[in-house]
Amino acid sequence: MKKVKLSALIVIFAVATLIVASIMTWHSVTLMQIQTVSNDSLVVGKDWSPRNGDSVQFTCRVVAPPQVYVNGAFHTLLRGTNSWTCYAQDTSNSVYGGIVIRQATRYTNTFIQNVDTGNIITVKGIVQEFWSTSVTGLDRTKSGYLTQIALDTSATITINSLGGSRPAPKLVNITDFAIGDYPNPGGSINYVGGEKYEGMYVEIRNVTVGPGLVNRQPFSIVDGNGNKLYVRDYSNFFSTSPSPPGDTLRPWSVPAQGTIVNYIKGVIINCNNEGVLGNQLPYVLVPIYPNDLSLGGVPPQLSSPTKTPGVPTPADSVQVSVTVQSTTSITGVNVNYRINGGSFTAKAMPNLAGNIYAAKLPPTALNNLVEYYFSASNSAGLTRLLPADTSVSKLFYVVKASDSLSVQEVQYCVNNGGHSGYENAIVRGVEGIVTADTTDFKNYTCQTCLGGTVSAPARVIIQNGTGPFSGIWVSGPPTDLLQKGQKVRIRGTVTYSFGVNTIVTSSPTDVQVLSSGNPLPAPEILSASVLANNKLGGDLTIKKWESVLVKLNTPVWITCVNASRGTACTTRDPLIDTTFRRNFGEFLVIDNSNVEARVMLPGANHTFTNNWDGVTSGKTLLTKYDSISYVQGVLYYAYSNYKICPRTNSDFGTVTPVGIRPISGEVSNTFKLSQNYPNPFNPVTRISFTLPEYSKVSIKVYDLIGREVRTLVSENMNIGTFMIDFNGSDLASGVYFVRMIADGRSGARFSDTKKMLLIK
Repeated sequence: MKKVKLSALIVIFAVATLIVASIMTWHSVTLMQIQTVSNDSLVVGKDWSPRNGDSVQFTCRVVAPPQVYVNGAFHTLLRGTNSWTCYAQDTSNSVYGGIVIRQATRYTNTFIQNVDTGNIITVKGIVQEFWSTSVTGLDRTKSGYLTQIALDTSATITINSLGGSRPAPKLVNITDFAIGDYPNPGGSINYVGGEKYEGMYVEIRNVTVGPGLVNRQPFSIVDGNGNKLYVRDYSNFFSTSPSPPGDTLRPWSVPAQGTIVNYIKGVIINCNNEGVLGNQLPYVLVPIYPNDLSLGGVPPQLSSPTKTPGVPTPADSVQVSVTVQSTTSITGVNVNYRINGGSFTAKAMPNLAGNIYAAKLPPTALNNLVEYYFSASNSAGLTRLLPADTSVSKLFYVVKASDSLSVQEVQYCVNNGGHSGYENAIVRGVEGIVTADTTDFKNYTCQTCLGGTVSAPARVIIQNGTGPFSGIWVSGPPTDLLQKGQKVRIRGTVTYSFGVNTIVTSSPTDVQVLSSGNPLPAPEILSASVLANNKLGGDLTIKKWESVLVKLNTPVWITCVNASRGTACTTRDPLIDTTFRRNFGEFLVIDNSNVEARVMLPGANHTFTNNWDGVTSGKTLLTKYDSISYVQGVLYYAYSNYKICPRTNSDFGTVTPVGIRPISGEVSNTFKLSQNYPNPFNPVTRISFTLPEYSKVSIKVYDLIGREVRTLVSENMNIGTFMIDFNGSDLASGVYFVRMIADGRSGARFSDTKKMLLIK
């Protein structure tokens, strides 16, 4: 009786399936139409397909089939015991052209399991967002979904051509997908850079093997700046526990940490369902075939360099040491040194004890510059240096008469490594004026921030006059009670932590207050081009201003009010910090040099915010395009960026809201750029424009000879009429032109130019 009922249910289900299939409308689309998501959505982490839930039909090239023929039999290629999975790309190989095709059962009517790499196929299916495939509309407060096609099982797929090969991989960088050591604190997901490659075959070069995570991320790849991307165990060629268990394609072991990766190729997928420790883990790389990974060897690992004495004098033979570890026997360790820029001399370093190797550098004269680096080789014929890139950085010291040094001598760096020549040394007699105390930069922690714990350390900054290398951070309990304007003498240990040099005190006698109420050093007047956001840690052109009071003394404009790492600055309004888009209260400004600099807000004694922590009551809320007559603060470095840190409200000039604002009640069926008002103007004028449809808008100002002087708008905007203020306080009197270009969603293009007259 039960068998009869079950058979009847199967028949009813089959008939219902045929009826649904007969009335279903299949939309012929391209993969780009399925996958393309606007930056406006991606910048807030919303990465779902605009065609979610649609019934679609498309043609594509197979990148990785569900199974392969190995050792005389068919075996599962992409893991799974009850389903078939296929990776495919649009035949044009355009970005936003990759997709995951999935059949939830091994029902054979579609014959998807018979396709091979390079085949051109046509399929039908439903656009879904995994892991929430059963929810048609999705929970739009969440992010990190994998777009996939649920294959239509009522019909056979069409194989248009046999043979062929995978497309050439797109050459990408780890930072296209994640910035920093994500999902650890300080890292962030780059939806704007990464989503275009979801489901696509990519290649990353010149990285090393890093640690893995539980739940099928056995290892990661790490670039030279510490940015990390996890590698997914999903192909049975790269699995230590194949699925199904009998479908072992080859023996495989995870490469050792530190192994050089010449290149790794694979498909980018989103595996938000594989979150680790409550964090999202969106983009991962899935290598498919054995030739998708090319490994080098494992060179020796060098760490913990030391020198004794910490501050060498002319009488000292300086002992330098380094810790060396290797998976194979070590064949040689050298220190390579030179004096005052001469030729390098290699000196063998005998084993001192355990993994420590040491040698002595000869005494040399007062104020001589000694540069050096270590090299170690192993029996595999591989060599590694410390520092790793000696063209950028070398260890060094300058011979001094004693360990009584100035701020400038402690901070001075001869190369782009960023380290002090006296790192880990005890120095004394370091004098300066306190330019920021713990009331300016408090020890601040936000435990309730949506993105996770955010903190800013307490800082006391002293400065010895003005000029390069004149400021330094002094820390430790004895410094906590220091106040601005005090002249102090410091004794402590020089440390280098996360890119910043600091003198760490421990005893009350390490801090001596010489006088109080002294005038503070005048801020260094610099341009944003000197303090540029794109400069790397240790870059001498900006490193020399670390911990120095600096000032952008001409009007600046906020070009990005949410300067989170890895997220494009496309929104006009501030966005609160979240797990995928870490926004530590930082924004970007631009001045006349047309270069962006970064400003940091949290932990300081002022009332300006970009809503990073959700607290705006009693504060001045900054938005994109606001102008600030000047901004100053102490230059700091953290999370791979230099940033200006204002201390109090007086470090900000006048803030003029010049953002784009909608004009209510004005709707039009045509594009329009209105004449600015007033005209002539001095120095602010208002510009209005109208959009009859969703458009990509560019509004720029040019001078009389056609040079671009300002970008007012560069973003996607909805229907409506808007106004924006243009502040020409930094420009000379004369004729200027404002030009608007709008590309509508319908394909319509609008362009218009208005003449403006600035009279001062």
